[in-house]
Amino acid sequence: MNAVRLPALVVVVALLVGAFVFKAQDKQENSRVDDPISYSELSFDSSAEKASGDVWFCIGPTNKLDGVSDQVITIVNLRPKITEGLKLSVSGSDGSLTERSIQVEAQGVLEILTSQEGDTASYVGVTIEAPQGGVLVEQHLQAADFSGIDQRPCVTATSSSWVVPWGTTERPGAQQTLLLYNPFQATAVADLLFVGNQGLRETLDSQGVVIPGRSVVAYDLAERIPDAALLSSYIEVRSGQLVVSGITIADGTAPSGIRGFNASYGSPEIGGDLFLPGSDGETFTGTVVIVNPSELTVEGELVVRPTNPEVFVEPVGFVLRAGQREEIRLSDYNRFEGIGPYSLYIRSLDNPSLSASYIRQFSDQELSIESSTSSSTGFNTLSAIGYGSTHWFLNVSGSSGNPAAVTLFNPSLKSISSVTLLTEQDMNLPDPFELDPGDRATLQIDIEALIEVQSSSPVIVVREWLGPEGWTNAYGVSVENSVLAIER
Repeated sequence: MNAVRLPALVVVVALLVGAFVFKAQDKQENSRVDDPISYSELSFDSSAEKASGDVWFCIGPTNKLDGVSDQVITIVNLRPKITEGLKLSVSGSDGSLTERSIQVEAQGVLEILTSQEGDTASYVGVTIEAPQGGVLVEQHLQAADFSGIDQRPCVTATSSSWVVPWGTTERPGAQQTLLLYNPFQATAVADLLFVGNQGLRETLDSQGVVIPGRSVVAYDLAERIPDAALLSSYIEVRSGQLVVSGITIADGTAPSGIRGFNASYGSPEIGGDLFLPGSDGETFTGTVVIVNPSELTVEGELVVRPTNPEVFVEPVGFVLRAGQREEIRLSDYNRFEGIGPYSLYIRSLDNPSLSASYIRQFSDQELSIESSTSSSTGFNTLSAIGYGSTHWFLNVSGSSGNPAAVTLFNPSLKSISSVTLLTEQDMNLPDPFELDPGDRATLQIDIEALIEVQSSSPVIVVREWLGPEGWTNAYGVSVENSVLAIER
């Protein structure tokens, strides 16, 4: 019986993989380098009269979901005039839809608690239309029961292809949900494919998932693919475009002890040159997960780029067949120890078809928090990106007791970047400085401040915050027409 059925099964699996990936491969090869995707980009002009409009998309759980305390949307007006005509739309996973107009005072801040926008569902997608641009929109989520916090800019990008490189459904106590947000009027249809502990797979209802116009679909992976310590997801949209987020909630009872909350947007970017801020070289060494959603085999390297130019570290090589992933735990490599701060570079040696995330999980000892506290662990993920910008904005929330860290690094392989930091807050920022290729610098910010970053060549800017409520990190918001693909 096996001798008869095995060849047919192999053919079916091969057809499944090919059908899922060939469209994404074709699109990405044609568009990635020439037109890099900025996850969060705002229109901004100092004259405040020429700025074009922006549309922001936020997606996440509300306080109707067990364990989630709050979902707050923060709108910052960078313009010296009142911003009128903003439109707020809230679409619920229960099919509800509410709309209203809002305004933000000149250089003011408006906070919107989604639980007050009617009888909201457990998950919502929020669209904010800013016809004159010049506003920065962020989402703040807190899950106090799980020592979790997630604060990051909302996105301005929709896409027909998304990758969520990291997730977990480890039992007991880990919950993974994909949120598929369709902010447009027309219905979208998507195919979902997963890589768990047993390789490439789909579920009975993962093909042809229908996302009605202006709605959110919550796809629970813990029920469909249980007990996967590492679960990667690929989303290919047959018609329409989506915003995709991976929501992870873990209560600490799983064998790995993972505890915390993460609401990371998926990656719409597939490339051959991807970058991550890396580490300060002393604490919180993480894991890099690299996935290949294409139909081609990819050979590549994870390159560690120490800020000390006299230090060389041998790269970690990998080979990924179609639909495969690689998990690289940096702590497994002794050669990374004692090298000081470093950034990370993921490069393909043949086909530009990779996506990646950086995951860090903290223990009681690393956080130096007494075990009697309720928030002793945390984790978060950061997608690798293939673009940099010469103009960024960061909304930083630091305090004297728990300062935020702002990390800037130069992803270029050959250009020095001159960096200038600006703010209207009463605080001291360093004088203009230079970053060599691969170099990084970290600043401690102990107040709430809006920081503007300008540079002579593209840099990447990340903010981090670690405190009793949890841990969160996110990229800054790039300014329109300042984004460039980073190529070797």
